[in-house]
Amino acid sequence: LIAGPDAVRRAIFAGGIEEDMRPLVWKYLFSIYPWDSTEDERREIDRRNVDEYWILKEKWVGDPKLRETRDFVEQSDRINKDVLRTDRTLPLFATDTSYNGSDEVNLTEHGLPGSSASLEQMKDILMTFHYYDKASLGYVQGMSDLLAPIYSVYQDEPTTFWAFAAFMKRMRSHFLRDQSGMQDELSTMAQLVEIANPRLYRHLEKCDASNMFSCYRWLLIWFKREFSFEDVLRLWEVLWTDYLTDRFVLFVALAILQRHADVIMDHLQSPEEILKYVQDLSETIDLNDALKGAEMCFYKVRHRVSVVEESRRLRGLPLFVSSGKAQTEDADARSASNSENKDDAEEKGKGKAKEQQSSDEVPLITFEWDEKDEPNNHEQANTASKPGQDSKSQQPEPEPEQGTESDKSMPATDADGQDLPEILETVHNIFANGYKL
Repeated sequence: LIAGPDAVRRAIFAGGIEEDMRPLVWKYLFSIYPWDSTEDERREIDRRNVDEYWILKEKWVGDPKLRETRDFVEQSDRINKDVLRTDRTLPLFATDTSYNGSDEVNLTEHGLPGSSASLEQMKDILMTFHYYDKASLGYVQGMSDLLAPIYSVYQDEPTTFWAFAAFMKRMRSHFLRDQSGMQDELSTMAQLVEIANPRLYRHLEKCDASNMFSCYRWLLIWFKREFSFEDVLRLWEVLWTDYLTDRFVLFVALAILQRHADVIMDHLQSPEEILKYVQDLSETIDLNDALKGAEMCFYKVRHRVSVVEESRRLRGLPLFVSSGKAQTEDADARSASNSENKDDAEEKGKGKAKEQQSSDEVPLITFEWDEKDEPNNHEQANTASKPGQDSKSQQPEPEPEQGTESDKSMPATDADGQDLPEILETVHNIFANGYKL
């Protein structure tokens, strides 16, 4: 590489990757290739990965006894159904009538559409992954959605397998059978909404929707069904950079909710209505707007968290609460994201609401904090230019110093500071290690 890893990540974060460069660059993002590897080393890595994949596949293909086990039969049936329902409108995954008959014939005989060589390769990749990862998790429904975009780029079994396995290392928690990973995502998402838009959060509480279950599909498979297939490729490679945070997907979700906050607050009154509205946004969301809004939300939430934590530090209070303390007494999933320790401190600072929009800015947030609390980070917002467009680097505004007007404009607090909102540990950790822009 001519440029260093940070420069490459920044360029991808700002504008994505040229289509013909994706197969190579993705291997760096997946850590298949070390950033400092030589050409000879990369060839050796490819050769070794190809050999290892066929060895892994042979363990189930060439074992008749294993193929008769209940686990194999059940997983084979599950994978077959999932793959045959994944992205079938794309030419790459269209039925090949010469391979296994027409859709009509297959639907009549098996209740599923026909297959093709590409789909059969996807089935084999997922079954190989199941036994490769069986000790930890194995195949879980929904993983086929994560495989399809990667397969579309490589269209090669061994390479796709290792890229998918690398992706699943970071997505594994989403598919845990006890749902703990997704509950963590949703509870973190809930507090981001509470910090960014207290009015929206209170409305969601009133509607019994503050568990953020309406965003479940968004986060589970990273907006796979919300954007066009090409936009999903762009979005994922931006998320893989981990440029601002490895949880940037949460800020994409936050930005979309902010964009639709007025509709949600003015017209939706039940969790079912909110869920339907959010799911109906599928393929109507502009990716450029979402990425720009996500970056703006990151800076705004980051600043608010730092103000709250500094105020708590000055009062001798813990900066954040652990996820254990934040659990509510209600074990129902609807309240899993609502911490007993949140006191709606933003409501104490009401009367400051402003709604700022301009012709060149994504309409995002109706604030209940003073706008002077916010750093002017609009200039840093991700322009999400198309791959190949120039993206000028800009530095963020410096953080407010202690004792500035930012601290004075915090919501009113008691002497012991109990009216200040408590920051969840998961939210604290997003910003704890600094940021790169």
